[in-house]
Amino acid sequence: MTKQKVVNMITTYNEKENIQAMVETLEKIGENEPNYEFITMIVDSHSPDGTGELVRNLAKKHKNLFLLETPRGLGISLINGYKHAISELKADIVIPNDCDFQWDPVLIPEMLRKLEEGYDVAVASRHVKGGSDNFSGFRKLTHFVSNTAFNYYWAGIHESKDLAGNFKAIRVKDVLDKVDLDRLNVRGFVIQSTMIYELSKKKAKFIEVPAKFKDRRAGTSKVGLNKQFFKDILETVKNSTRIRFERSPKLLKFFKFGIVGGIGFVINFVLFRVFKIVFKSLPFDISVINWVANALAAEAAIINNFIWNNAWTFAKEKISSPVQIVSKFIQFNLSSFVSGILIPSTAIGVLTRLFGDKYSSIYFVVAVFGLTIPLNWMIYNKVIWKKK
Repeated sequence: MTKQKVVNMITTYNEKENIQAMVETLEKIGENEPNYEFITMIVDSHSPDGTGELVRNLAKKHKNLFLLETPRGLGISLINGYKHAISELKADIVIPNDCDFQWDPVLIPEMLRKLEEGYDVAVASRHVKGGSDNFSGFRKLTHFVSNTAFNYYWAGIHESKDLAGNFKAIRVKDVLDKVDLDRLNVRGFVIQSTMIYELSKKKAKFIEVPAKFKDRRAGTSKVGLNKQFFKDILETVKNSTRIRFERSPKLLKFFKFGIVGGIGFVINFVLFRVFKIVFKSLPFDISVINWVANALAAEAAIINNFIWNNAWTFAKEKISSPVQIVSKFIQFNLSSFVSGILIPSTAIGVLTRLFGDKYSSIYFVVAVFGLTIPLNWMIYNKVIWKKK
């Protein structure tokens, strides 16, 4: 029987003190796994401490040890490492890990057993029964914000409770090799949750293996309150939001609708105040002046909203035919006249008559957010840009 190739992909930056111990530990584990051929690939980001050179020297007596040098950045290193493991080393299973022994490689046999049972991804997890971490209070807080608040709840990545760890076993055939690694645009620690999300899109079957996250054996931690830390937080917010919108296209559409509506709101609000000043000398009751002022201001906002919703919010349902544009704009205007002019303007006029003019700005806000926005959202989806 042909042995399956397991590529242990170890990412490093200034890990000279840990390299030899990690290489020898992985070799010993491999010796006890007769059905697998263990390969160790060190993915080093040109460490100034000489990590790469040490790996080259070790490779002279460890035939299954390879070095891949990449630019710095965990995301960059892992993406390049995955590609190299698949295309050059012909991996059947890839197991990324750090070099500091915080994730204990002795878990590898258990993770391989899970893949033998039919799972595609076995994640070493601090967040299931039997797992634990060694975090300080501050590290617990930042881990919760990144792992749980943004990636688990906001992005909706529920395939694993521990989304921030590097240590996992991934089947290559029809799972990892289906991920478009060239499309991934992440540089930092967010690569971990991103990979779990990308693997989930390939219908991978996940399981978590309890793991105790320990103190590093030697060397200095790369995690700290520095420039890279803030870059990682910003990338986490950006990427988790991208995933949320990708998983919930209606939410993205509503977000765009909100932006366009917000711009329309500003146009409406400013012109409403301008027209009030322009028309204040006319011999009409203030309630009538407010009605007319909002009607004209709303029409300007309607024109703006139609243009941007057609080009951006409902881009997939975009109206492009000149005849359709004219027809739909008339339809849009008529529907908006009811939801954006007649109903809210009448509400503003009635409220002005009942409670006086000094609260007119409040009436405007109530009318727009309580009536115009929900009515427009329904009409836009069900009528104007209805899917064919």
